[in-house]
Amino acid sequence: MQIPFTLRLAFHGFRSAMRAAMLFFCAWLVFIPANAEEQAALGASADERYPIGLRPMRSARAVVAIAPDRFYVLVAGMMGDSISPLFVRIAMTQLAAGAGKPATMQTDSGIQSDRDIDGPRFIQVD
Repeated sequence: MQIPFTLRLAFHGFRSAMRAAMLFFCAWLVFIPANAEEQAALGASADERYPIGLRPMRSARAVVAIAPDRFYVLVAGMMGDSISPLFVRIAMTQLAAGAGKPATMQTDSGIQSDRDIDGPRFIQVD
């Protein structure tokens, strides 16, 4: 038994539309620079095209816009019993507003020394 041509055409058209939507969403996340509203929400300067926290903010905006209530219940269930769905919803809303800017990482190890060692630094003095 073969599926009728009109249903196959509708199926392939829907599948193509979903692929195009996912491609556009990924391109929006990765390649499109921040607009003035997003720069202001993240506290970035006007010349910074991709401020820190832009991609998580955009992802959270998409989740807040299209996710049903069941999504927050599922995420809270995956995170453990101590997290409520209301907390997940509030966290996503705050992240979508730009308040969830990630902490900057420090490259310094925090070890201070008053000695300057010439040569390899893995040798320890007894």
